[in-house]
Amino acid sequence: MLIPLGALGAALLYALGYLELKGSIHHGATSKRVNIFSNYAMAAWSMPLALLPLLFPKQFGFHPDLASALAAVCAGLSLFVGRICTVKALAKADLSISAPLLGTKTILVALFSILLLHTPIGWKLLTAAVLTVVALTLLQIGPDHNKHHRRAAVGWAMGASILFALVDVLTQGYARKSGVAFFQPMMFVVLAAMTPALGSTPPAPPVARERLLIGGAVIGFQAPLVILLIGLFGQATLINILYATRTIWSVAIDAWKGEGNAREYWMARLGGSLLLLGAIVLALLE
Repeated sequence: MLIPLGALGAALLYALGYLELKGSIHHGATSKRVNIFSNYAMAAWSMPLALLPLLFPKQFGFHPDLASALAAVCAGLSLFVGRICTVKALAKADLSISAPLLGTKTILVALFSILLLHTPIGWKLLTAAVLTVVALTLLQIGPDHNKHHRRAAVGWAMGASILFALVDVLTQGYARKSGVAFFQPMMFVVLAAMTPALGSTPPAPPVARERLLIGGAVIGFQAPLVILLIGLFGQATLINILYATRTIWSVAIDAWKGEGNAREYWMARLGGSLLLLGAIVLALLE
């Protein structure tokens, strides 16, 4: 019971967190300010993962080595650039467009595994690719006057997904060997260390500050929660399938509380998110 509750809860928190971050941008917070705070929040929430070998020695090992350290640094750099793309996508379009698109990283991980590891491609992954193309078309439906913003959001979101897929591939390859208690905190330390490179930016207006604080804290919390669930219970495929429901949560919450066009186009975007969820499930079961 803890697995579905935890994974579905993390998916819901993902959608709620990004709704708050989108709201803070809508009310005057800069994309850079959103990036800075959410990066630090993710790093802060991830630091307790280093204590897992002390609390759960059987489930979590700690075996650092040079190759894993270099992989964690590369993952942290990819995460840093991917976070920039994520916030840019969020600023350009409704949550119901940008958030589901970020779920395509799961399909990209499978494709990268085929390209890098030369594993054969099966019918499930081919079907997932077709579903993804149709889903992308449905998710872009909206008013003509901001069509260029939606297309820009798709570009930024796909860029983020590619980088996050690389993070996942590195994590799968090295976190198991060195332990998530070493790999994940080090990756997020790199993310935090790179964040000052974003430069200075005006503080968020008072009306946006509360939403920024809530959104950053929630987004920072849900990421290590998923890692913890996989580490404690295994069943990574089941957890990732349940977590993939964030695509549907994002559309539903944006249609309910969002400040864009989600209410007018919720049926097309819900259809796109459902197709994308199906594609993710097929990719995970490949």
